[in-house]
Parts: sequence; C-alpha cells; structure tokens
Amino acid sequence: MTSYMTSYAEGIQDFQQELICSICMEYFTNPVSIECGHSFCHGCLLRYWRGDSPPFFCPECRSGTSRRDFKANVRLGKLAVIAKKVRPDCSQYSERCAKCEVHQKMHKLFCEDERRPVCVYCSQSQKHEAHILRCIDEAAEGFRDRLQGSVTDLWKKTEDVVQQISNDKIKFALLEVEIENQKKSVLSEFQKMKQFLNEEKDAFLSCLQELGMANLEALNKTINELFHQNQQIRKRITELEEEREKPDLDLLQDMKGVLNRNESVLLKEIQTFGIRMAIWPIPRLMEHIFNLKVDITLDCNTADPGLIISEDLKSVRYGGVQEEAHNNSGRLRDFAQVLGTQSFISGRYYWEVEVPNNTMWCVGICPKSKESRDFFVLRTVQSPNSCYLYVMAQHNLYSKVHTKYRQVGVSNLKVGIFLDCERGEVSFYHVKSRYLIYTFPATSFSGPLVPFFCLSKKVLTDDCSLTICP
Repeated sequence: MTSYMTSYAEGIQDFQQELICSICMEYFTNPVSIECGHSFCHGCLLRYWRGDSPPFFCPECRSGTSRRDFKANVRLGKLAVIAKKVRPDCSQYSERCAKCEVHQKMHKLFCEDERRPVCVYCSQSQKHEAHILRCIDEAAEGFRDRLQGSVTDLWKKTEDVVQQISNDKIKFALLEVEIENQKKSVLSEFQKMKQFLNEEKDAFLSCLQELGMANLEALNKTINELFHQNQQIRKRITELEEEREKPDLDLLQDMKGVLNRNESVLLKEIQTFGIRMAIWPIPRLMEHIFNLKVDITLDCNTADPGLIISEDLKSVRYGGVQEEAHNNSGRLRDFAQVLGTQSFISGRYYWEVEVPNNTMWCVGICPKSKESRDFFVLRTVQSPNSCYLYVMAQHNLYSKVHTKYRQVGVSNLKVGIFLDCERGEVSFYHVKSRYLIYTFPATSFSGPLVPFFCLSKKVLTDDCSLTICP
C-alpha cells in the first residue's frame, strides 16, 4: 500500500510539473505554443520577447523563428487549472525519523546547535544542556521563513541574469556594427593607397575578421552559459518550493545541506563579457603620410585674448587673463581658439599635435574665411568610465556633435591631421598606435583652409596645453 501511494504521489507531481511555465515557474495562465512545440504563459512570452528583434528565440530550446507566431493552447490551460486543485497525498512522506533511535520517543524538540530533531529525554542529557532547543513546529516555521528568503534572493539572482543576457545581446549587436564599421574604414583607406598597400589588404581584413568572429563566438558562449545558469537557478527554486511543502520533521532533516546548496547557487558570479577589438596599425600608409608633413605655426592675430602662445609659436595654453585684444576681425571670440598661420588650397598636408590629458580640447581644420565656419575637428567628451573621441563637421562649435566615432583613452595622445584638398578629405590618426581614427566623407572645399586649435577656458593648469610637433 505504501509503495502504491508513493507511486501515485510521484505521478501527480510529474503531472503538475509538466503544467508549469518555465519562465515564471507557475502553473500556465493563458498558455500558448510556439513553432518549436514548447508552451509558455502568454504574458510571460510577450515580456520575454519585449524589445527583441527577429529572430525570436525559444526560452527553453533556443531555437529561433523570424515571426512572433504562437497559438493558444486551450486544453493545456484547462489541465493547469485542474493541476492547481490536486495535492499529492501527504502519506508519501515517511515517518521513519519521527522517533528517537536511543529512547524510542517522539521527536518533539529541535536542537539549533546540531540542527537536528531530538526527543525530550535527549534534550535533558548533558550533551544538549547548553544547546538552544525549540519546539518542532516553531523550528520548522523558522526554517520555512529562511527558505522563503532564499527563494526571494534566487528570484533576484535570476532577474540579474536575465538583465545580463539583455546587456550581452546589446553588446552582440553593437559588436557586429563595430566590425562592419572597421571593415569599411579599412577598405576605404586601402582604396586610396592601393598602389603600394594592395598586397597587405587581404591579410589585414583576415586578421580583423578572425578577431571579430572570435569575439562573437566568445560572447555567444557567454550568453549560452548565462541561459544555463538561469535554468539552474530556476531548478533550485522549484526544489526549494518542494522542500517547503514537506512535513516538519522531513523538512528539518537536511536543513544544513539545503542551506549549503542555496549558498553555492547565490555565490556563483554572473558572467560578463568584455569586448576586445584591436585596432590594427597600417604602418606603410603612415610612412607615406609622414612624408607629407608640413611646418605649422600659430597665428597670434587670431588667438583668444586669454591664450598664452610660446615664443616659437608651437605651443598654446589658456591662462585665463583677458588681455585687451587688438582690433582684428579675424579673431575668434566664442572659444579659447587660435588658427594656424599657414593656409592651404591645393595639395596634401600632414601635421601632428600633442594634446593634454583631459577632455577640454579639440583640433582640426576650418575655412580661412570668416563667412564660412564649417569645422572639421576631433574633440573629446568625458564619459562616466573613460574618455571618448568624437568627430564633427558642423557650422559652429556650439552645435551638437555630429558623429560619435569610438571609445579611446586620451592619455598622452598625439593626433595626426591629414588634409587632401583635391579629394576633399580630412583624416585624423592616432600617431603612437599608428592607426586611422576617422576620415570625413569627401566634400568640396569652397576656399583656403587653415589649422584650427581650441582649449577650454575652464582649465588653467600649465600642463593643459596644445603643442604642434616638429
């Protein structure tokens, strides 16, 4: 009879388990079935796919579908309603540990120190005289409260895992875009210089592709591992819910083991993935551009009154002293700005500028004529974690940044500026790492162009200076 009741109860439990949604871990509510055959609560599936774009992945088997098609499973919903009302016979739980093996008396107390049930005679022994003893029902209720706390913590853990999965999906999409952007940058640069770089192009793209795919594969692996971790957490939640339904004595038999297993799940770190995209140098291209270097000096007549320019006209910093300026219509008033003395209307030119270790600067090129103020500049903006390099082509420096290019630390940065008047292109290079930062799309220049330098009026330290390299 006991064997029959146990099998019956296990069958009921298996029946109920099949009617639980794997997303919310509750009985199905308005269940729907998707293309792969798995079923979920209608509301749970909509929340899980919220914000996703095709393909949409099954929360259980990860198979993808291009459309959010699902059918209502009415029969499954009815079975779930029945399952809620069915409860396995509590006689399945054994009373084998109800009596003390030594005194053959019922266990009516629980020893907190040894974390096990004891009878009244055991409680009066010398072994337990200094121990904390509680009634069985009181101890069981306290343990149930602890289990409920563990369930709450585990649900919070699974929320963190789901959030990390969402973050990694965004990283995955951004990484694909970054790979494509770098491919376009590489192809553009090789097309301009293919007469002497053609033999290096295939190797360059191959390295970039391998690095990109390695990142994508590693990130995809991280996402899959997070899905597995999430499933393990949900499984542990289900186990704890089952533990809570046990009678008091059975519940307390393995209390220590249950708590240890909970702790191991909670202490497991949520995996994160840091994207590692190397920017490959183009040494022969840089050597070609270096041969076009020109000597640039600063034009004091265009400088903001607060700027302090060195005697050799190669370095400038902001001193904060508003000296009375000469009456010169070429002077720039809006920022702490200064132009280069040299102007260009045809040919190719290249120069380098050492910039300060902060985000309060920009360098580039602008038209010499004050009637036109189309700036082609590189500048930085401070983010919470690091500095970002930005580029912009705009009519004045007060307008918003036009193009955000990439995240780069700006410490000890030397910027190379390349101007091709015939092609209508302006490019910026990271000199020390020898790679292209950005090339503005080809445009038609309307007149002579001059180098442009700008410093923030908020920084007055001596080391906050722009220096034109010899």
